[in-house]
Amino acid sequence: MKITLKDNKKQFITTVKTTLLAIICGVFALAAVYGCADSTRRGNGQEDIRRSEPESDPPVRARGRITAPAEGDTFTIGDVITIDVEFEDDAGVTGDISLSVDGRNTPFEGTLPGSIEFSSDGLPAGTRQVRITAGFEDGRSETLHLRVVLKSDIVPELYTYRIVNSYPHDIRAFTQGLVYHDGYLYESTGQYGQSTLRKVDLETGEVLRSLNLDRQFFGEGLTVFDDKLYQLTWQSGVGFVYDLGTFRLLNRVHYESEGWGLTTDGTSLIKSDGSHYLYILDPQFFSETGRLEVYNNDGKVDGLNELQYIEGTIFANVFGTDEIVMIEYATGRVTGVIDLSGLLDRRYHHPNLDVLNGIAWDAGDDRIFVTGKNWPRLFEIDLVKR
Repeated sequence: MKITLKDNKKQFITTVKTTLLAIICGVFALAAVYGCADSTRRGNGQEDIRRSEPESDPPVRARGRITAPAEGDTFTIGDVITIDVEFEDDAGVTGDISLSVDGRNTPFEGTLPGSIEFSSDGLPAGTRQVRITAGFEDGRSETLHLRVVLKSDIVPELYTYRIVNSYPHDIRAFTQGLVYHDGYLYESTGQYGQSTLRKVDLETGEVLRSLNLDRQFFGEGLTVFDDKLYQLTWQSGVGFVYDLGTFRLLNRVHYESEGWGLTTDGTSLIKSDGSHYLYILDPQFFSETGRLEVYNNDGKVDGLNELQYIEGTIFANVFGTDEIVMIEYATGRVTGVIDLSGLLDRRYHHPNLDVLNGIAWDAGDDRIFVTGKNWPRLFEIDLVKR
């Protein structure tokens, strides 16, 4: 049989196609094998990883809750306060229980679950933060929180007054702060564009030295501490410290909340802001170091304004009234109420007359002075029990 060149070419092409097809099939076969093996390895690896991870613990739920009293309930100082606690699961509760009030460990009676009780005797008035911590057999502990309010256990003494002396007072002085020191009165007056700091002669009412505040400031409370005058302003959050003798500005200080009344216990400054709070301030930085809440036997006393510290008691004008409340500095309890109704005779009334405001104390001679905003008279008074 005769084989032609054309036949050889056809045979060569057929052989090449067959070889290429075989190679391609081989490549796909190898890829499939290795792919399946790799897939198997990956699957086994994931399975191994899943098996090696520890099972996560179920989330810890709060086991206990306070069922009584309710958050914010009010009690009277001296009351025994009973707290009822229940748990989802009684098992595991140990005898490791503690109770604190405002961060201080406090004695209590009772056990958990159930009721524990503590005495509020000796605690200050106002909002108290109670914390109960219970331990469990598994080593963890749980803390429950409760806020209670304590009002005063004292029925305030009621006082009226007797006028000992009456002195002239500048009818243009919108009195916001008043201090007696070394024979002179120092006064802070208010109103935007009219606020001043003054040194005043008691007997004559003559203004011996005066400093005008910038128009942006409304003068408020005033006190003397460490031979310096400290003056508040109303809503600007800025206070001023002056040299007592020259009124030279020594420092500007900043504080939170509004500035109303200001006094000192000889160590700290005490500020009011028209609420029932008194703020204890560091004289150097005006930072708050403590806070006092003022309560009588009915509840909180708002509107605290001009202040005067007198031998452990803070005297405070109650804004918009003819009353001065006497506050026990250690506890915030109102121990007395002074009714000064009718103090300024009607013959002294005028269109710009405003409310009673201003209390000063002469520690050397134990004298109390009071006046009001735009009052033409300043009075020395004695307190008279009703």
